Amino acid sequence: MPKSSTTATPTKTRKTRTRKTSTTRTAKAVAKTDKVIKEIQAVLDAPRETSKVKVTKVKSLTRPSASRLITPSRYMQDIKQRWAIHNYEIKMLFSDFSKLNSYIRGLEIRTVLGQFAK
Repeated sequence: MPKSSTTATPTKTRKTRTRKTSTTRTAKAVAKTDKVIKEIQAVLDAPRETSKVKVTKVKSLTRPSASRLITPSRYMQDIKQRWAIHNYEIKMLFSDFSKLNSYIRGLEIRTVLGQFAK
């Protein structure tokens, strides 16, 4: 079948957009903005209260007198005591880990047995 060749002719002509007209500033608007600008400038020019910052001098480090220092034997006793405390804390840590391990294994066994019992 032969196609009819009809061209689409628009029924209406295309309208062009009209531009907005620029508005002129009125004297009233100019006076208002000038008033606002003057108020802002007055606030900016007003004197400000400044807070005084205290300046403290940092004391320089001084070497303590020799009479206050501990003796080498007391120093060694302190190191041994701290090492003993450290060893005790590590033993308690391993004890807690072993308790946690046995608890988790108990949960694992109960869950596995519970699955087979079903």
